[in-house]
Amino acid sequence: MDIDGRGQSELIPFCRTHEEKQMIRAFLATVIVGLGIGGSAAPSLAQGEPEPYTIEVPQERLDEVISQVRNHEFLPDAGVEPWRFGIPQSWLAEMGEHWASDYDWRAAEARLNRFDNFLAEIDGKQLHFIHERGSGDNPTPLLILHGWPYSVYSFIDVIEPLAHPERFGGNVEDAFDVVVVSIPGVGFSEAPDAPESLRAVGARYHELMTEVLGYERYITHGGDQGALSAGWMAYDYPDAVMGHHTHMHFPRHASSPWLSGKIGAEPTEAEKAWIEAEAAAPFGQLAYILTHVARGETLAASLADNPVGQAAWIWDKWYYWTDKSGAAFEEIHTKDRLIDEVMYYILTDSFRTSLWPYLMLGVEENAVLPEGEVIANPAGVTAWPDPVFPLPPREYVERSRPSLIHYTTPARGGHFPMVEVPELYVEDLRTFRRSLAEHLSAPDGNE
Repeated sequence: MDIDGRGQSELIPFCRTHEEKQMIRAFLATVIVGLGIGGSAAPSLAQGEPEPYTIEVPQERLDEVISQVRNHEFLPDAGVEPWRFGIPQSWLAEMGEHWASDYDWRAAEARLNRFDNFLAEIDGKQLHFIHERGSGDNPTPLLILHGWPYSVYSFIDVIEPLAHPERFGGNVEDAFDVVVVSIPGVGFSEAPDAPESLRAVGARYHELMTEVLGYERYITHGGDQGALSAGWMAYDYPDAVMGHHTHMHFPRHASSPWLSGKIGAEPTEAEKAWIEAEAAAPFGQLAYILTHVARGETLAASLADNPVGQAAWIWDKWYYWTDKSGAAFEEIHTKDRLIDEVMYYILTDSFRTSLWPYLMLGVEENAVLPEGEVIANPAGVTAWPDPVFPLPPREYVERSRPSLIHYTTPARGGHFPMVEVPELYVEDLRTFRRSLAEHLSAPDGNE
């Protein structure tokens, strides 16, 4: 079948009673679910031509950031168990020392510029993306959407294997045309004039793929915020999105909002166990969402012009959300790689606007589909062992994705599988592509 698109314990010091905890959970669920059902419609957009772009941060900006890190007054440790109450001050100081004296952003720039970077004007705003055309005669268009707190840079180790599998011992038939796009307001993508929902920005991505790059059909893929956009794009543009693959399950079916503890009719024992575990998630791990949604602008103001503060907030998530069951955190992520990830935000003044999609979760967009609706096109879900956001069982996913053709449960890899286990991540996407090709070739497939 030709599928070428061109042909730990709770830490709640402010909640002392069970009732107080339940009230906070209810509020968190409400703001995430939103004010209505189904979300806002996608805007119409104007076509723009892509322009080649070379990433080169001005030296003055680099010097400014490094000077701020060098002059930062780090705090002493609090004399508590490391990572129990957040980021250890001594660990942060050690990172700061390396950052100020031994770190080289230009090496990260060179890794980004190995690939073809572009800017495309869509609806009056510049959208940044990497476009690596795949090997062979029939590479499959793959749109990769990142989440928070990661970026286009987080995929730097998987772009080439996805586009050119034959260079890594694979088959050229598995090649993708890889498009990795920066969320508006993150990195080198221009911020919108006001916060936009993750569903609304899907219209920009669809315009990029169809009108700018000329793909008639393509695959969407993402985790975290990218999963929301990938899922909504499959719902909003079913003729163009031939299949969608995620490693976070949103949007869900309408009867099971996030943190509600509800499933729907005739739940299985596996679904019950999973939904109960999700509803009992420690506030120490979910407090960041409440802060982003309800007080994102306050957080942005607090950390403005403070590289170390922004890094601490971001590295906190990289530590807690990484799967450390098989190796220590320091063995999985090097100092330089962790600094690369935060510098992508800091050097582009993206921290504030990277929080804007969270502001809209309780205003314009829901994490659930309209009542009675499903995403009908072929779907794939990878249930990485995410220590904070575990994926639901297959039967739960099938309530909103009846055409689920790919569901895997790798033994390793957390919230950042493209960084933690890049080889497994690449192979999982290849496997989904093969399943999709087989599905579309079947007599009842949507060829």
